[in-house]
Order: sequence, then C-alpha cells, then structure tokens
Amino acid sequence: MKKIITFLMACAAITVHAQTDSVVASVPPTYPYLLPISSNEELSNEVMQLNFGKADAAAKKLITAAKRKRQSTAVFDQIVNICRKGENGLRGVDRVVIVDSVVVDKKDFLKAYPLSADMGNLSLSKKGDIVQYQTQLNGLVIRPEGTDSTDLQIVRHYLENDQLTEGEAIEGLGIEGDINYPFLMPDGQTFYFAARCDDGYGNYDLYATRYDSDSKRFYQAENMGFPYNSYANDYMLVIDEAARLGWFASDRYQPNGKVCIYTFIPNESRQTIDYETADLNELCAAASLRSISAIPMTDEEKQARIDALQRKRQLTATASATRYKDFEFVLNDARTCYTLDDFISNDAKKLCREWLQKAKNLTALNGQLQQLRENVSTSNRQTILNLETRIMELQTEVHTLEKQIRTLELLK
Repeated sequence: MKKIITFLMACAAITVHAQTDSVVASVPPTYPYLLPISSNEELSNEVMQLNFGKADAAAKKLITAAKRKRQSTAVFDQIVNICRKGENGLRGVDRVVIVDSVVVDKKDFLKAYPLSADMGNLSLSKKGDIVQYQTQLNGLVIRPEGTDSTDLQIVRHYLENDQLTEGEAIEGLGIEGDINYPFLMPDGQTFYFAARCDDGYGNYDLYATRYDSDSKRFYQAENMGFPYNSYANDYMLVIDEAARLGWFASDRYQPNGKVCIYTFIPNESRQTIDYETADLNELCAAASLRSISAIPMTDEEKQARIDALQRKRQLTATASATRYKDFEFVLNDARTCYTLDDFISNDAKKLCREWLQKAKNLTALNGQLQQLRENVSTSNRQTILNLETRIMELQTEVHTLEKQIRTLELLK
C-alpha cells in the first residue's frame, strides 16, 4: 500500500542519559524530514517539534506564493492537513509520567526490555525487523506474517509439541497496512501493536484495542496519539502490571541505527491534559518528549517517578541475572546448559526441546494431581489413579531423555 507520507531519517547528534531527567542535545537536533519538502528544513522542524501553528501559517504562505506563480500546491496542502491532524492530537495528549529513557542499537533493542519469565518472550525474526511474541497463555504465539515487510498482518498460533499450529488471522483490528510489534496483556484481552498506515501520523504508530468476547474478535484499534506516537517510528509497547511499568521504542531525534527506549508509568485510564488551560510549550514538551525535564510534574508524580526508578532497577537486575537462563540442564559437574544455543550437538538440542515440553507437562500434571488430592472424593479417585500412572510414565520419559541428551552432548 502506497503511503501518503514517507520519511527520510536524518542523523541527529543526541546524548541521552539513562535514568536522568532529560534528553540532552550536544548540538541543535535534526529530525526525520518530511518528503518531498526535505529542502525546507525550517518547516520540517516545526512539524517535528509539534509547532503546528507556525508550520500551518508558513505552509499557507507557500500555498499563496505557489498559486501566484501557478505552481502546484499539493505538497503544502499536505502539510496543512498534517498540521490539522496534529493540532487535534494535541487536544488529547495523555498525561503520562516518563521514568527515564535510554538509547540503544536498533538491532539489540529488545534487550532493553527487562521482561520477567511470566511476561512471556519477545524475539526478533532472522531479518531483524519482525517481532514474535510468545505469551504464557496456553502456548499462544503472536507474530506478523505476510508476503513482504510492507504488507504484514498479525496472526496467532499455538505451540503444541514444540511446533506451531496453523496460523489464524486476528480479526477486527480495522487497520490496513504494515502491522508489527505485537504484545498481548496477560488478561488475554488488551492488545498493543504498531502499524504503518494512512490513518497514523507517519511511519510506525502505536495502537491499542481490546478483545470482544461476544463477537470473538478485537474492537477497532485506536491510535494512541501523543506522546506515544510521533512523526518518526514508534513501536513495541509493553506493560508489566506487576511492576507498574511500561516501555515503548521510538527513533524520534535519533541517528540511523539507534532507538530510544522510554520507560513510563502506565495509567489505569487515559488522563488527557487540558488543552484549553495548558501552557502550549509545556503541552508540546509532554507530547513530543523533546526533553523529559521540560515536562511539568506534580510533587506526587515526582515521587511516583522516583519509586518507579527503584522498581525498574530491581527488575533490570533480576532480568540481567536470568536473561540467558531459559532453563537449567546439568551435563556434569563441570558443565551446565542454560539455553539451546549452549548445546554443541544438534541432536542433543533437538531432544532438549522435547525434554523441555515434557518437563513442562509434568509440572502441570503434578499441579492437577495436587488439586485433586486436596478435594478427594469417590468420583475422582479413578482420575487420580490415572493421573498418577501418567505422571510416572512421563517421569520415566523425562529421565530417559536426560540420559540421551547427556550422551549425545558429552560425546562431542
């Protein structure tokens, strides 16, 4: 699908300090230039900084001049429409507390998300630009699929015996375009993703929707607006309810190959900044995230940010300690494998996948058995006996696999 607006990323000399109050520019920043007006740097910068009044007035002057010379006004008419949409966006800016920001390499950006084990797993495709999300909900896997990277749709699979079931398209999003970077909340209802489409501001924008259990499809997705979105690429929003923290990525103000990961405190419901009473400069600062220190905060919000920083440090420390430990498989006294990549033998790696699935099943069956024993009755005694038999069989299968894996790996 042809985009109405395309963007050219220009390098920006920006220094961002993690867990500090502001984004500090070492030189006046440059921004992604709106095409085809890349030669008009002043107008492009006004749009990027959300100064829509100035950009609109300048564009209208250029329209008048173009008409006088009998030249096309299409480019500047487009900017006027952009400003109109942006001005409407400023009337719905979410009041969100930004905890901190850190710039990382785009290719490694998922490492900046300190997800705990019960949050599921985010992984990049071999191409490095498509994200697959495996939840903890019955082996649910959500990933983009399509003919090419400009026409992706979100599809869900289930993981059965370490194999993905046939994909099923997620219905009801109401978005036509490139859809990527999925994340489903643990409630199984709230769904976030990024999309490039004519409805957005340009490039990737973040969208949110919820599942309608009656129609068995998602509601029409809504653009999350400012400050989550900008005229650059904004994507991969993740929320950890237990830690009361959220993250999203953006390449606004960043040089090519870099991306900024913003940490924020999620609101239980959208808290729109009052457009009529807000100071315009402060409103634009909150909407654009040009400088975190320029965003006004109440004393309560400042304390909430301090508390959130502490929660993030604890979460990051925990994630760092377990990031490369998907499991623990002891080969001998001198060697233990924590990921599939730790195995040298491909055959051992293959059997380890089977071992992991059976071990997971064994844990689940033991949990069921415990519940049945706590509520023992005449009607479920046979069920308990059958379950005990299956558990013994599965234990034998697990032990056999462990021996086979050790033999294959230690022969290498």
